[in-house]
Amino acid sequence: MARKKKEEAQQTRQQLIEAAIGQFATRGVASTTLTDIADAAKVTRGAIYWHFTSKAEIFNAIWEQQLPLRDIICDRLSLSENDDPLLMLREQFITALQYIAHEPRQCALLQILYHKCEFHSDMISEDEIRKRIGFNYDSLRITLEKCISQGIVAAQMNVELTMIVLHGFFSGIIKNRLMNTDSFNLYQQAPALVDSILATLPVLRVSPQDDYSSAPGNISPRAQSASMVCALAGLPNR
Repeated sequence: MARKKKEEAQQTRQQLIEAAIGQFATRGVASTTLTDIADAAKVTRGAIYWHFTSKAEIFNAIWEQQLPLRDIICDRLSLSENDDPLLMLREQFITALQYIAHEPRQCALLQILYHKCEFHSDMISEDEIRKRIGFNYDSLRITLEKCISQGIVAAQMNVELTMIVLHGFFSGIIKNRLMNTDSFNLYQQAPALVDSILATLPVLRVSPQDDYSSAPGNISPRAQSASMVCALAGLPNR
């Protein structure tokens, strides 16, 4: 019996968190009341206070349980750290954009972050949220440095400046999509968008060591990635 009650309490807590995400994304954090959240979750106002002492605590709980985007999409990736780092980066960017386009919950979280929140001292910081839901600068820096060390991009590329440009590009794409969901098909256009920004990198070569086709007439995703990067960079594709 005690175990059942504990499970029911956890379910109610999660109901409140999911309801809060929906309300925050629609109304904005400041304009959402605890009653709005209770009504959306179909529970009493008292149930909220059983689990959370304030709206800020619910807000913080949302982000504390949120996995980093790179962890969410890792099972969807075909390339690994042993593969060409530029092609791996391309796949990660495309997969992340397509996941955002396809998952309403992820869109709602980004809507809260970019358009529906004014941060206060009792709330988890915007910087911490961005680390959880967006770019991981440490990981990106390592990947770009690998591209340089393996001779894939020119050694004179400024890694720090490149990260700023990449972050600005993806933030802009996501913000525009959130402001007008009908403006373009993010899922379908993700590869072209990513290729456009990667074409600005000083690419020297694409790693030739992989067997790009498993059978005559079959082109693997890795081969498609290589061909696209080569074409955009003006390089021959082996």
